[in-house]
Amino acid sequence: MNYKERQRRLLRLIEEKEMDGIVVISNENIFYLTGAPLNCDKFLYLSSNGNLYIITNELNYQEIKDSVEDINVIKTENFVEEIKKLGKRIGFENKKISFYTYEELKKDLELIPINGYIEEMREVKDEYEIKQIENSQKITEKSLEECLKEIKIGMSELEIVAKIEYFMRIYGAESYAFDSIVLSGIRCIYPHGRPTKKIIEKNEGIIIDIGARYNGYCSDMTRTIFIGEPNKNIIDIYYAVKYAQEEAIKNAKPGITGKELNEIAINILKEYKLEKYFNHGLGHGVGINVHEGPFINRKQEKKLKCGNVITIEPGVYIPKIGGIRIEDIILITENGNKNLTSFEKTLIML
Repeated sequence: MNYKERQRRLLRLIEEKEMDGIVVISNENIFYLTGAPLNCDKFLYLSSNGNLYIITNELNYQEIKDSVEDINVIKTENFVEEIKKLGKRIGFENKKISFYTYEELKKDLELIPINGYIEEMREVKDEYEIKQIENSQKITEKSLEECLKEIKIGMSELEIVAKIEYFMRIYGAESYAFDSIVLSGIRCIYPHGRPTKKIIEKNEGIIIDIGARYNGYCSDMTRTIFIGEPNKNIIDIYYAVKYAQEEAIKNAKPGITGKELNEIAINILKEYKLEKYFNHGLGHGVGINVHEGPFINRKQEKKLKCGNVITIEPGVYIPKIGGIRIEDIILITENGNKNLTSFEKTLIML
């Protein structure tokens, strides 16, 4: 894990903007820069001379101290006063912080916004990060494979979620990348719906959108399966979505913009008169967060780069009929892309 190189890039920003240091607030960004636990409240301060300080409370002090090297860990209940001791002209992530804390810091410090700088660094993954995402994806796929052996008519959406998440833990996930989505029948029209006690019935579709977290890195995958045999209309929609996804993946490469890639999927769905039922972006970056840059949607002019890890997830959601979504996670490479998802995409009927 090349934390030092990441820190050196921040030091160059400090020098360029003539700052005394940078305060990092996002737990994900602190993890990226130091490996400190994601679950602990803390601030990170990188000074212009390269010294690192993690400022935390007594509750999290020992866990952080045991998990990092060559970093000064400061235990305090007054974050503001500790930060004020470290410099005057400070780069600052103005987010995920109370209004009171921000106002107190502003009284004595010159705060220079650096929002988005570290997040943009994180968009291009190194070999270690890619390996962790691959491991996370393997856990996700194995968990769904095991769960499909147990799904049957009469189970509830919540029961299916419980089984998937049980297998994720068994196979090594430290947590879930997000709240697992299992929706059945007419409820498949809710792109981010929450699972309920609704019972699975014969010939219904089930959207399963899941992801594990492994060594701090996320995976993300969606499959739409069927209990019994769906009607022809739903089958046709399934293959239209599958075709849109395959064409988008085929064209994902360095230099294409998120907007252009999104348009490829929309144009395929237009052929089937389904584009108006596709109501979200085609994809997003995946890493320490399950949703991070780069984003693949109608507005994104940013070009994809080698090392981006993104999802491709077209979906169609038709009221009173049902919904279909298929999602893979891919790595942008010099020659195009590598699909990190191997789970079956043919029509799955249990």
